[in-house]
Amino acid sequence: MKRINTLIKMMVLFNLILLTVEVWGTPHLSFNSNRTGNHDIYIIDLNGKNLQNLTDHPAEDTEITWSPNGRSFAFVSTRDGNRDIYIMSVGLRLVRRMTKHPAHDRSPAWSPDGNWIAFQSYRTKEHHIYKIDINGENLQKLTTQGNNYNPAWSPDGKLIAFYSDQIKRGDVYVMEADGNRIQQIRNQHAGGPNAPAWSPDGEKIAYQISLQGSGIYTMNADGTNSQRLSPNRIWSYNPAWSLDGKWIAYDAIIENPWGNPNVDRNIFIVSVNGRAPQNITQHPGINSNPAWVPEEYFDVRPTAYSKTTLWGNIKLVE
Repeated sequence: MKRINTLIKMMVLFNLILLTVEVWGTPHLSFNSNRTGNHDIYIIDLNGKNLQNLTDHPAEDTEITWSPNGRSFAFVSTRDGNRDIYIMSVGLRLVRRMTKHPAHDRSPAWSPDGNWIAFQSYRTKEHHIYKIDINGENLQKLTTQGNNYNPAWSPDGKLIAFYSDQIKRGDVYVMEADGNRIQQIRNQHAGGPNAPAWSPDGEKIAYQISLQGSGIYTMNADGTNSQRLSPNRIWSYNPAWSLDGKWIAYDAIIENPWGNPNVDRNIFIVSVNGRAPQNITQHPGINSNPAWVPEEYFDVRPTAYSKTTLWGNIKLVE
């Protein structure tokens, strides 16, 4: 009888291991969604399953960026009135405020060395790129001309790409991490490429074109060899390159969004080889700003089999 009980326990444990491999061996995306009435941050696997709510707060939580070690993420929240940058520790589910300014701070981007967060802010009556260390200290203003948005670190942490309207139509620019040597990345598009995202090898930049029928493109880091990846006549935004460099996630609106702020918006992924996009979220409402979840996150994640972990109680979503 004792041997049978032991065998049953081993079979249960083996099945749990298989389930864990099935659930957590699949890459995951984080994104923000207003599916419960206000914006919170979620993760989901590439099968469109295992949805989990990472922030459950009455304020709006959006625009997530992950620390390189997967143990924390920064995000934008209105929980103290206006939009500021916050950091949540995955292991303890502690939230601390990084920026505190009457102006709106947005578009955080965590540096590859884990020491800095770049972001955009309107605190000088123009949008500029700043960086701040992860202790919330040593704030540095990196841009000085025009309006500047959507900072993105190069994989080696030496450069920051961003969108700027320093010229009439706007374009992608690149600067050193201290704000020096700003250079325009000239591109053949007249629509003003923006929302840049570096490939993991640093050789390409994904971006969006924000004209009517906005699309996702890639180009070489010098602006040459531009190629469209998202379908024509689909409004597509916020590209995010997968950790293996094979996929780009983005959010898209299938219907014409002009004049309709409540139109459905969902997360898609597309192969850099040009295969047909895959729809990851299929939910009414706004699902946007995808970010790939680091593999290291799963070392400190709440499990799918226990609602009580180092995080305390996590909200599992059906």
